[in-house]
Amino acid sequence: MPMDALLGGLGAEAFLADYWQRRPLIVRQALPDFENPIDAEELAGLACEPGVRSRLVLGHPDRRDWSVEYGPFDPERFAALPGSAWTLLVSQIEHYWPEASGWLERFDFIPHWRRDDLMISYAVRDGSVGPHIDAYDVFLFQAQGRRRWQIQEPPPASPICLPALPLAILRSFNATSEWVLEPGDMLYLPPGIPHLGMAMDDDCMTWSIGFRAPSWRDLVGAFVEERLHAVGPDRFADAGRQPATHARAHELSDGDRAALRDGLMARLALDSGALDRFFGAFLTRPDSQEDSPDEESDAETESGTRSLAPRLDPVVVYRIDPDLRRFWMREPAGITLFFAGQALATRGLRDEEAEAFCVGETILPTEWSDRVPELSRLLGELLAEGRIEPAADSSG
Repeated sequence: MPMDALLGGLGAEAFLADYWQRRPLIVRQALPDFENPIDAEELAGLACEPGVRSRLVLGHPDRRDWSVEYGPFDPERFAALPGSAWTLLVSQIEHYWPEASGWLERFDFIPHWRRDDLMISYAVRDGSVGPHIDAYDVFLFQAQGRRRWQIQEPPPASPICLPALPLAILRSFNATSEWVLEPGDMLYLPPGIPHLGMAMDDDCMTWSIGFRAPSWRDLVGAFVEERLHAVGPDRFADAGRQPATHARAHELSDGDRAALRDGLMARLALDSGALDRFFGAFLTRPDSQEDSPDEESDAETESGTRSLAPRLDPVVVYRIDPDLRRFWMREPAGITLFFAGQALATRGLRDEEAEAFCVGETILPTEWSDRVPELSRLLGELLAEGRIEPAADSSG
């Protein structure tokens, strides 16, 4: 996709070098002549659907009368909303809008493992979610109406949020710069910059393309947890050791420390290949499902009959839960696929085939069984968990 308009005349390389995670960028007419394909009624309809992540935020920065409600909503709730100062936010729009993947291709100069989602907010005049700080990069694209954005630079050393609120709204916000975005305009904000957006019209719609990064705390915790599962019950052993002397019986000797270090390092598997495979698995781990799989699967039901888990059919096309991320990595032995938190070795898979595997909305197991030997096992597990299902036209 051409970057000139989207990034204000900058190429992707210049933007990444000078702005990405460094400083804001305001782009006038990032998408000239943009026509909004999603209207307020469609967005409200999504917010009424079970399983769709949506929020209503009511309040005004001057009054600090903030409240938040979570979907799914009753359609009558929208009719009862006040005439100003409220915002509807719907997340993961790319799961429900068929053209989203094509629209988001404009941002493919940032790899998909960094992308979070496309969120759309609809607001009436003075609608806002309050002054806040995001922990991720975000492109704020104005799709409809006008919104005033204010930022505070430099950010406070120790930001404090208002107490007793489900939203992380800053207690203090002192704007140093502001812009009014018209349809087609876009603002890029790196993490950590306090900002406040206020709708200036009754039909204000903003698209937020977020790019989230894992925290080092999460990475370290997940890696240690993964290694704990891999370490067996054996203990430190020191057969054939040299005797200690009475005068130095409390010493942690050089040899003992070296043996402990070597044993720990070996069990942590701190080699680059093991770490790379951990990263791929970590970045594709599924979120915990709100509705757990049927606990009566493969068990006796109340009527006394046995409920069997669905069995994978290799010639049936399955639709993949869009929450399941897929990535690939080239290693000396070939390409490794990462899917639903697992690493899958492949046989002779080419780069373009790996990319096709990661972008497909459906999958036919028999097409991949020879080149990805472990895939059928994983798909069977995902089918039992309800994360894949037969497509409407499931004939392969």
